[in-house]
Amino acid sequence: MNAFCELDEKSFFPWIQSLWGIRVKRICPELEIQGSPERSLSRVVLEDDLGGFFLLEKFAREKYPARQRVAQTLAHLNQHGLTRALAPCKTKSHTFLDFFGENCFQLTRFLKSSGLERPQWLGMGDIGRQMASFLISMRKASKGITDHYSFSCFSIKEYIYTLFREMKVYHPKVREQYLPMRTFLEKGFMDAHDHLDFAFCHGDFHPLNVIWHNHQINAVIDWEFIGIKPDCYDAANLVGCAGIEHPQGLAMPMVTSFLSNLQKTSVISAAGWRWFPEYVLALRFAWLSEWLKKQDEQMLETEAVFMNILIDQMGELRKIWSIKR
Repeated sequence: MNAFCELDEKSFFPWIQSLWGIRVKRICPELEIQGSPERSLSRVVLEDDLGGFFLLEKFAREKYPARQRVAQTLAHLNQHGLTRALAPCKTKSHTFLDFFGENCFQLTRFLKSSGLERPQWLGMGDIGRQMASFLISMRKASKGITDHYSFSCFSIKEYIYTLFREMKVYHPKVREQYLPMRTFLEKGFMDAHDHLDFAFCHGDFHPLNVIWHNHQINAVIDWEFIGIKPDCYDAANLVGCAGIEHPQGLAMPMVTSFLSNLQKTSVISAAGWRWFPEYVLALRFAWLSEWLKKQDEQMLETEAVFMNILIDQMGELRKIWSIKR
């Protein structure tokens, strides 16, 4: 991550004031920032002269269109009742980002998080209920969103086949290790995938992308992967993240309360539930791609073990999750 060299320029803080109307009092390196640092070039918390705190993020110039689209989407969700989707602050010219030098910058209200203890959060049913409640609210707030914004549709099926073509060239041994997992999905899931119902999704929905206050959701962050995906996508991602934290988490209160609360609604269609366990498995290939990019040998092995657990225990997981074939 690049250094935040702009902080040393005398004109930078006056530039922030001219755009967002805040007078910077100090930089706050002591405050912990939630979310992945890899999604921006640099980020820092600022305090203004009124005692407010703001997260300032720097992005490469080419990221401007995507970041602006995400910000506009969050503002739309806010306007339709989802205030816990933390939208960036608008500039005086009604944009969400602007340029200083070669990079663009975004300012967002900073909220402190009480955090979650890992892996204890897997045993907290309240966390699961909170996550389900947010997902239900997001689905309501995003109704009709494609009438205002366009999103590409994501296919994990195409993603997997593309990944295997790349692994054949660059990672043949890894490809052979994971080929049985793909073969398992080809027994029915791959054909069914194209017939799943699609909906607006967060794209990286799990408890570590949440700003918590006493086990209550204060805000959900890291919306970079928003899009139109199968309606079970966000739930499957959360369950997969719980399982990779610890395989026993798949049957613990956070996951079971999350799923039971979703099952009381129509957020996920019948087809989405029918293929939900397989989708949890399929979505792990997106994480496999991340481990390959980072050359993380330990996580590559951990992922293989986890995928095999999902396959071996899928029948039992269906019972635990109250999902029928």
